[in-house]
Amino acid sequence: MDISTHKTIWDGVLDITKVAQEKGSDPQLWALQVSSDLSSSGVTLPSPQLANVMISYIFWDNNMPILWKFLDRALALNIVPPSMVLALLSDRIVPCRRSRPVAYRLYMELLKRFAFELKCHINVPNYEMVMKSIDGVLHLSHKFGLQVTNPGILVAEFIYSIVSQLLDASLDDEGLLELMPEMKSRWATIPQEMEIDAHDKSTSRILDLMRRNLHPLD
Repeated sequence: MDISTHKTIWDGVLDITKVAQEKGSDPQLWALQVSSDLSSSGVTLPSPQLANVMISYIFWDNNMPILWKFLDRALALNIVPPSMVLALLSDRIVPCRRSRPVAYRLYMELLKRFAFELKCHINVPNYEMVMKSIDGVLHLSHKFGLQVTNPGILVAEFIYSIVSQLLDASLDDEGLLELMPEMKSRWATIPQEMEIDAHDKSTSRILDLMRRNLHPLD
């Protein structure tokens, strides 16, 4: 399919998602509709592109419970690859775990369910494409200094990266990484400066509105 066709497909998925979100639709019905539309358009499922579209839409402008339910249904019906979802979530959520504790807790629940289920990473029809997509997100080949042609090696690197990132995040939370500068994490464990500023500005606006409501001007 050409690029313009793909744009139309993913724009259509977002339209379906936005309507279902506004209506509070049953996540199962949403997932079935998306699956049907993608299959009829010739998209191989599970789709790493769908995972990317969903995660990009949710974080952070639409981080709402119903969209997490949509994502959960997409995983349950195997229309998104769990490994790709985890890769995308780890890149977004772990650095923001302190300011987004609920999202971090939900991410950890998904890790428990899927991270070490090797069958769900390997037994997919587009296995090689999924692993290459994960490599593009986490830059595993670059970070490990390997030009990997075997997707099986990428699976091992992916699992290792998830565990290492969580370990580094735990050390950072305890202030231990600062004591070991030679062990600087190669994984994202803190938000970028722009993300911190954006979150601080959002918090400031909320507090300002609360103050106005509590102390209205005469």
